[in-house]
Amino acid sequence: MSDDWRVEWDLDSEGVFERLRDQLREHEVADEARERLGDRVVVTSDPGKLFAYASTPEEAGEAARVLGELLAEHGMTGEPRICRWHPDEERWESPDVPLPSSPAAHEAERERLRETERAESRQAGADEWEVRVTLPSHADTVALAERLEAEGLPLVRRWRFLIAGAQSEHDARALAERVRAEAPAGAEVDAEGSEALVWAREHRPFAVFGGLGL
Repeated sequence: MSDDWRVEWDLDSEGVFERLRDQLREHEVADEARERLGDRVVVTSDPGKLFAYASTPEEAGEAARVLGELLAEHGMTGEPRICRWHPDEERWESPDVPLPSSPAAHEAERERLRETERAESRQAGADEWEVRVTLPSHADTVALAERLEAEGLPLVRRWRFLIAGAQSEHDARALAERVRAEAPAGAEVDAEGSEALVWAREHRPFAVFGGLGL
């Protein structure tokens, strides 16, 4: 079974004008790399960065070599990194960091992801995840909200909808199970990424639920 590998190139630019010039070159390099590497490697570009996605370390190494040659041809420099995706932590790591090989190691990576999400929630001032509940009637919504709030759970209530924040995916799924156990028949309960966090990052860094627009 193949893994997910990525080559990252951080490109060097001296100033604003050089950065604007290099953005055009980055697209040219990415296009040429796609032609040379074919469908087995996906090449993308962001301002100041080039990425190549591969399924094996050998393909990643070949992509790094091709990108290095093309960058040199275009008079550009940068530092490459080859990374491997860790699915439990959901992030790119150095190949020197081994993939977990035991249940305990898998759980340790998942716990690091949960702690990372919680830290990001605290830093942003908004929860990374949320539980959204759609109920059959307004009366059901009020009754469930009052019951959950009496248990100390902060909520946003609008008509037939309830929203509760959670700092990590694990916390959100656990909260969703708790809410399902107390919700009436016909209620829909979903754990998902927080719209409040998106709003907080883009508009108000210290908002918690202010960006939901409900």
